[in-house]
Amino acid sequence: MLAFCLNRSDITKPLRDFKNRSEIMKTAQIFKAEKRLPIPDTQGYEIDEYGFVYRNDKRLKLQRKAGKWFAQLYTVDGKRVAFDSERLARTLFGEDEYILRRKDIEQNYDVRTVPEFPRYVVTSYGAVYCIDPPKRGRNAGTCYLVSEAISRDKPYVTLYKADGTCRKKQVAWVVKSAW
Repeated sequence: MLAFCLNRSDITKPLRDFKNRSEIMKTAQIFKAEKRLPIPDTQGYEIDEYGFVYRNDKRLKLQRKAGKWFAQLYTVDGKRVAFDSERLARTLFGEDEYILRRKDIEQNYDVRTVPEFPRYVVTSYGAVYCIDPPKRGRNAGTCYLVSEAISRDKPYVTLYKADGTCRKKQVAWVVKSAW
């Protein structure tokens, strides 16, 4: 946005104007989350339905780790605790987590089974899903989208056979073998 403005003060001028500032603050109050619940085992901490954490009506900074938003706070005992704020919000406000199922993948996406790896299906554009979930580990019991790793400017996925051996395959090879 700054590249298209001739003068930077044109952007900041509305914020310096007292009338305009009060209007901005009014709109910020409109979009303020209505529902807040106290966080258990803490004093003065609240969480809203979107996962933002507040202490004394001031929003805390969240940290992004491994694709999730974490908040740090102190319990009544004085221990520092870090937790996934969106997951806690879903739990406190009674929302269910979306679980990817085999039926959903087969109905919503045009997929075909990978011939050498029957646990996996692939779309024509290269999204690889595991439809036979593992018994243990991070994705135990749920179907999931297989993550890709880039090597020599080409995407690779790690696929496991029925006997437990793993193979790294190019996504292009997986798509070509199934389609």
